[in-house]
Amino acid sequence: MPGRPLARYWPLAVLAALVLAGLAAHGLDLFEWRTVLEGMRGYRQHAWLPAALILLQVALFTFGLPGSTVLWLVAPLYAPLASTFILAAGGCAGSLAAYAFARRLSGASLAQLRASRGYRRLERESDFLALCALRLIPAFPHSAINYAAGVLHLPLGRFLASTAIGFGLKGYLYSSVIHPAVAAGRPADLLQPVILLPLVALAVVLLAAKALQRRR
Repeated sequence: MPGRPLARYWPLAVLAALVLAGLAAHGLDLFEWRTVLEGMRGYRQHAWLPAALILLQVALFTFGLPGSTVLWLVAPLYAPLASTFILAAGGCAGSLAAYAFARRLSGASLAQLRASRGYRRLERESDFLALCALRLIPAFPHSAINYAAGVLHLPLGRFLASTAIGFGLKGYLYSSVIHPAVAAGRPADLLQPVILLPLVALAVVLLAAKALQRRR
């Protein structure tokens, strides 16, 4: 049947659609974090709230939704070190769930793609330095990284290590800015461009190291 070859790739189309839906939700600012934050302040002392925030990130990342928006709930409620732990735990667990989801969903679609030059190139270029750099780039969609890693069957150790580094560094930097700014009632100070420069610079250094490694 003429349509059968195309039908094999419907799982990849589903994954792409989920990523696009997540980007649209983020771009349209559908998540009204200020309203939710006010409702959660009274529960800050409860031991279950960090676990609930971690599980929320897992659910969002698994289905390609912007789990990073949970930052705007975690950072104002908790000190930077506690925020970093919650964000890194949720980010790593959610990324692992998304990786497994994409790997399982796309498994039957990749028999022919694995033999293609483009697939092999993507697999070869997705080394540890590249994954770390992508995780650190501000506003880069984590769902795209998670799903691509699952589809490419990247080594789990490399994937999780780069994910932990990315969410750990980003979480601490963002939380260190957001927590005092919200506490002092200075929302204009949140994530000014100059604050993002260290992440961009580090990502550039990692990509330069990757290029140098390839030349050698």
